[in-house]
Amino acid sequence: MRYLSLSEVLELHRLVLEQSGGMTGIRDLGAIESALALPRMTFGGVDLYQILQEKAAARCFSMVMNHPFIDGNKRVGHAAMETFLVLCRFRIKSAGDSALNRPPIPRQIGR
Repeated sequence: MRYLSLSEVLELHRLVLEQSGGMTGIRDLGAIESALALPRMTFGGVDLYQILQEKAAARCFSMVMNHPFIDGNKRVGHAAMETFLVLCRFRIKSAGDSALNRPPIPRQIGR
């Protein structure tokens, strides 16, 4: 399983704001680190989030709800979730994919 690093999430934040606008800056670095750690959490040696989709959703939820960035928390949370799934070779299909004229952010991370 390929987890995103802190530097990759910060790069996602930069790319998301570059594409869609907003104020740059980190409000709470600990909240980002917490979101990154959440999918790996265990209790009694058992993963709290046992399947890939649960791990991705937990990270997204944590980033959206804890607002670690000045701006773009929902967008970055979604981008981090999508990137994580793509890097783990999970196939994401969307009816709107063909309408986009830009490469999706996940292709720009993890090279």
